[in-house]
Amino acid sequence: MKRMDVYIARTVVINVLLVLFVLTMLAAIINFVSEIHVTYTHEHYSLWDAAVYTVMEIPSGIYDMFTVSVLLGALLGLGELASHNELTVLRAAGVSAARLGGAALCGGLLLAVVCMIIGEFVSPITEQRAEDRRAELVEARANPLGAGGVWAKDNGDYVNVRSMTGRDTVHGVYVYEIGPQRQLDKVTFAATGVFADGHSSLVNVVGTSLQADAAGASMFRQHDAPWGTLLNPELISLFAMDTTSLSARGLYHYIGYMRANHLDDRRYVTEFWARIAKPVALLAMLLLAMPFVFGPLRSSSTGQRLLIGMLIGIGFYVFNSIFMQAGIVFGLSPFISAWLPTLLLAATGIIAVGRIR
Repeated sequence: MKRMDVYIARTVVINVLLVLFVLTMLAAIINFVSEIHVTYTHEHYSLWDAAVYTVMEIPSGIYDMFTVSVLLGALLGLGELASHNELTVLRAAGVSAARLGGAALCGGLLLAVVCMIIGEFVSPITEQRAEDRRAELVEARANPLGAGGVWAKDNGDYVNVRSMTGRDTVHGVYVYEIGPQRQLDKVTFAATGVFADGHSSLVNVVGTSLQADAAGASMFRQHDAPWGTLLNPELISLFAMDTTSLSARGLYHYIGYMRANHLDDRRYVTEFWARIAKPVALLAMLLLAMPFVFGPLRSSSTGQRLLIGMLIGIGFYVFNSIFMQAGIVFGLSPFISAWLPTLLLAATGIIAVGRIR
């Protein structure tokens, strides 16, 4: 029976990858066409640059399309087996629907691992580099932190970092220290901030101390000074990225920073749990395809299978997005907001498989 398991799993994986390729290429073509008009308004942004940007965005497209691709691929692959009566023969030979579903889930596990690798190690890197390169060409800026840099709350103070070069060096650091009465006590500017060996320091420091008494303001200047900050190069680079494109690891560090500064982190915790729940959603989608293959779609055409798969996939995507946002607005637990749609989908698939005769 191992040969049967491999055959079913291989059929599922091949069809999912084919659907994923088609959907990703369609999305890439649409993205490239939308970038063409930018080449007419920016002389430094050529068709080649638009093509490079589109290619670097493909891993993000793959990650986004994975869920619906698993459902469509499973419907097509298992549907073809059902159309050729291969599944019927296996059922007549005494193989249960649960066993067939388990074989399909083995292929789903492989796909889930691939999805996690792309989402954690490939997509965040390529998307950040694509956006930085596009900003440099279109907006004529080489600063990955943007024209005004990034702002962050840091141990009760407010920090503005204007630019970042290399991995451990930032430039144009403004630190605004706030007193217990929420008054501005000190303003510090450093030409350079350096992170090395777990320590951080400011170089070429000038600043102003503001006194509430008659002493007034006083200036100070130092060649270098220690910088007791919660920030680090990796965290600073996260501020310049869209949090929806961060990996689970990046979101985890971002959440830790927000909690250390007593900031509202519900949105990011929800995104974190949604990232963790996605592989489970892939397996649930694969499981949900089984009842349709043995039931109403057994003898249906490929077009009907694609239509049903698209409706279910889009419906789940819309419901999941709406429920996550509603959970943030109404103060639901981030874990529930991120996991409930996936758990409902999995429960529906398990119940439906159990009803197969």
